Amino acid sequence: MARHRSLSVFDTFRNEGALFVPDILESVAHGRLDARHPFHLPKGLAIADEYGRAFRIATAQWREFTRKRAQTNVNVVTRAFVTEFLGDALGYDVSAAAGTPLESPFLFTREAEGQRIPAGPLLVVVSPHVRKLDEIDPRFSGNGLGPRRRSAGQFVQEYLNSRENFRWAIATNGLVLRLLRDNASLTRPCFLEFDLERILEEELYPDFAFLWRMLHHSRAVAPADAPGACVWEQLRNEGGEQGMRVRDALRDGVANTLIALGCGFLQHRANDALRADLDSGSLTHDAFFQELLRIAYRFLFIFAAEERDLLHVPGTPPEVRRAYAEGYALKRLARRSLRSAARDGYSDLWEGVRVLFRALGQGEPALGLPALGGIFKPEECPRLAAAALDNRTVLEVMRHLRWTRNGSAITPVDYRNMGPEEFGSVFESLLELVPAVSLPNRSFGFVGLDEMGAASGNARKSTGSYYTPSCLVDQLVKTALDPVIESCRRASDPEAALLALAVIDPACGSGHFLLAAARRLAEALAQARSGDDVVREADYRHALRDVASNCLYAVDLNPMALELAKIALWIETVEPGRPLSFLDGH
Repeated sequence: MARHRSLSVFDTFRNEGALFVPDILESVAHGRLDARHPFHLPKGLAIADEYGRAFRIATAQWREFTRKRAQTNVNVVTRAFVTEFLGDALGYDVSAAAGTPLESPFLFTREAEGQRIPAGPLLVVVSPHVRKLDEIDPRFSGNGLGPRRRSAGQFVQEYLNSRENFRWAIATNGLVLRLLRDNASLTRPCFLEFDLERILEEELYPDFAFLWRMLHHSRAVAPADAPGACVWEQLRNEGGEQGMRVRDALRDGVANTLIALGCGFLQHRANDALRADLDSGSLTHDAFFQELLRIAYRFLFIFAAEERDLLHVPGTPPEVRRAYAEGYALKRLARRSLRSAARDGYSDLWEGVRVLFRALGQGEPALGLPALGGIFKPEECPRLAAAALDNRTVLEVMRHLRWTRNGSAITPVDYRNMGPEEFGSVFESLLELVPAVSLPNRSFGFVGLDEMGAASGNARKSTGSYYTPSCLVDQLVKTALDPVIESCRRASDPEAALLALAVIDPACGSGHFLLAAARRLAEALAQARSGDDVVREADYRHALRDVASNCLYAVDLNPMALELAKIALWIETVEPGRPLSFLDGH
């Protein structure tokens, strides 16, 4: 059985907001898609020869750029390096750049109707090397987008969103190179960024080869019969199809997790008290199922928090982080679950998981874990928290929740970029499950599952619960919420006006609309607080939590839906060191 190499071998790029799914990036990085998406090189040239030549050119250009960075005209110096790098190392036609002012942040422009507008399918914007891409640059005020001050990254994203004829852009300050696409939501960063300084300064050849494969000029070229289908767009579409398969696998994984947990608890020889409670009715089958769900919710939450590095507050000592990573992190169990020899009948792994649950519920300084409360409160799973579970079951659960099969390969679920769509898929499947407990057989399953995994007479039909597609959610936010936000921005105290809003979803489902509303409100709130209209990541995350605790309210006939909505909001709004109790009154 094959297992894909992890992208962790490349630490010089950021894939924010899952612009491309990780599997696609891995395939590009290791050359597995070279034949499918050719680079149109001259006959006789091998791909490795070409990016080897480009690497030598780029390192020479970098050395010259490094020498010139002390010069006072930082705009001209940066622009000259970027122009040469894109033209000579990546093969772009930069001839149009010669006709634009040296101080202009736009590389590819042409005259049209008296205005300078970007030409061709790709917008390239250059910020001086002394400014970060998310730092205010006065040159990006106006330009048809209003007088608000912007950073280069923010300007490019807004420009793409406002122009129908542009879908992709590159923003760079010579030190990092960021690929962006038009994005309906401004509230979540969505880009692929390479640390050009590290790659060229440290001469990281494999990392440069990855950059070259992703940003070569042929990637921006679309076929004549499909002008919107450049290679980047094709890679995104392939990733979307793959993402659907991953969501389907995750949905199945959650159902299989619940079955594995149910059977594991019922069958363990130390759980006589649990079986007696089920037999007497003091623990109903539905209550047993609800506790199983909360165990699964906890696993999902921890996976997402670990991948986003949200469990530990900044400044946590390295030795404390190491103690957690080596002794209690679910990530280590996920890796171990791939080894069949590790699946034994002992219970030490579950004991470690119980320690982790208690630590997240009540806090544990030795592991650097704050008291989150919420789903980790002891009263959320009183029976199962005291029950035993063998290692075989724990690792089976890790395998179901953490890994998916892609042909003969095993790939990890991307919890770092998990969005409401994944939770919506899980929500649909959970509403179809009707638990079935057999004490004589010590088995757990679901009633009426057919070969397609659907259940007749399920809770979804009885409560009228259906998952809302993203396109409808986006349209609802645009038409119902955006005008109200604009009104708040014009108020004498925009921050107070925004926090005074009350957004209620009377049929919340898995919280898809609430998440979208929270993100849009948080972006507006972070802008109002910033003083310079720039949304910084830390400010946005803090604003997101304030919005969730002050502005969002939910109702649903199905109690399970409310649980799922809370989980989705917790994962989206968690801040290191802050408890989860802020949603208790909503």
